[in-house]
Amino acid sequence: MSSPQPNNRFREHYESFYNTTPLTTRIVLISTTITYLASFLYDPSFILANIPAFTLLKIQLYRIFTSFFICTELLSLVFAFLSFLDYGKRIESGIGSTNFAAVLLSISGITNMIHNLLCLIGYFLTSRSEFLFIPSVGIWNLILAVISMECATADHSSQRRLFIVDVPTRYYPCVLLGFFCLLNGGQIHLSYFISVGVGYLMGFGKLDYIKLSTERRQRLEAGVLRKFTSKVGFVAGPHSNSWNLATMAISGAISVGNGNGHSSEPSTFRSNVFNASSNNDSNKSVQVPTFGGTMGNRLGSSTGSTNTRSRPNATASQSNPGPMHTVDRSVLVAAAERRAAASVASVKELDEENGKR
Repeated sequence: MSSPQPNNRFREHYESFYNTTPLTTRIVLISTTITYLASFLYDPSFILANIPAFTLLKIQLYRIFTSFFICTELLSLVFAFLSFLDYGKRIESGIGSTNFAAVLLSISGITNMIHNLLCLIGYFLTSRSEFLFIPSVGIWNLILAVISMECATADHSSQRRLFIVDVPTRYYPCVLLGFFCLLNGGQIHLSYFISVGVGYLMGFGKLDYIKLSTERRQRLEAGVLRKFTSKVGFVAGPHSNSWNLATMAISGAISVGNGNGHSSEPSTFRSNVFNASSNNDSNKSVQVPTFGGTMGNRLGSSTGSTNTRSRPNATASQSNPGPMHTVDRSVLVAAAERRAAASVASVKELDEENGKR
């Protein structure tokens, strides 16, 4: 007899992460994990990071959208799972997977274009080629932008704790930048400042014109993104174009898709079954598959179904016997004598017939 296999803790944690994390957030975190593991063999920053000399001069424009999905340091990867996972869940649950992917790509594109423009200006003003090799790379650019986006419209009286210090929520990203400067000896990436600024602009609604319209989002989900709408964790977007990033992130409202790119009414965040139907379905009767049986019964059907046959209850029939009739014994004896006399007479007749022959 084989002994039971031990539980695979890593697999259990991964399945839990896979089933409880929305699609876009999950893709971002998995991509950063893959790039971190790949960095042991080859630094992916050489081919994916946004470096003006390569992005502009060699026209490798794809770097504008890939540079923020890179992680080559273990500490950054840990903080990505600790912070971006929470923010990503709440925001994606509010605006949908397609809208959230568009927001992240917009953050990456706008931040990197501003970064490249500032580097070009520095190069033309100083003629120093070092400006063309200032990189804009790392998941922290997305984290800072998402945090700024959420904190932009926070209440003035609200506060958020940074280790042991409570700071006003609206200025939390700026304090976080200052903390990074202290850790790096007064130096910090230029793209971090730009990401915080872009996040604030998105949170205040100054960049709403780059949002996907409902019609365009639905066309994408019915076209090139059709396969993603059936993936575990896909979240359908709001019905209208009036959603706000900060408000949706705080409320955590979610529009769950039905797997065909259509959305239902807002509800709370769910684990896979991000693609389930609306809450009203819980009030409907669940249809259970039925299979014909030998007695006409159906598996899964109600015990009180009229289609099922019922066998007679022997106990009930025995406990309720019919009326008993009183029979006279003399009548029975007379009947027996008559049957005996008739049989004797028939025998005598047969004997007489045989004697005559």
